Amino acid sequence: MLSSPLANLGENLMTQTQNTDVQPANVNPANSLVNGAKLIGEAVLPGASLLLDGKFINGATHSVAGLGARAALGPLGVALICADSFSKSVTNKYLWDHMSDAYKFTTEKRAEAKAAKAKAKAEAQATASAETPETAAA
Repeated sequence: MLSSPLANLGENLMTQTQNTDVQPANVNPANSLVNGAKLIGEAVLPGASLLLDGKFINGATHSVAGLGARAALGPLGVALICADSFSKSVTNKYLWDHMSDAYKFTTEKRAEAKAAKAKAKAEAQATASAETPETAAA
């Protein structure tokens, strides 16, 4: 048996995937067809996916915003409103929430990398300063 850290990581991942479902419980062909119908509806009327979910106020708001965006910003505005509506319908999160989560995740990872780099630099300096008296004595 391999004893390298990479082999241990592979064994841990295999154990985790065997003990859990790989697919979420809500993934099935019916949901895919419903999501496809929602996406086609969004192409016709912004907010259609929310209207199909029975969220009439939110769907109507997206419809009005989509028509206003079409008049003010053109196709790009409508695409943003449709993407926001579809996102809210499928994941129960607005597009802005997805973007802020991605930004938060990225900044956290960047801070972790910066802290790890600072720690490695401090350890390297400590090692170098510990070796300096020995070389001076020799």
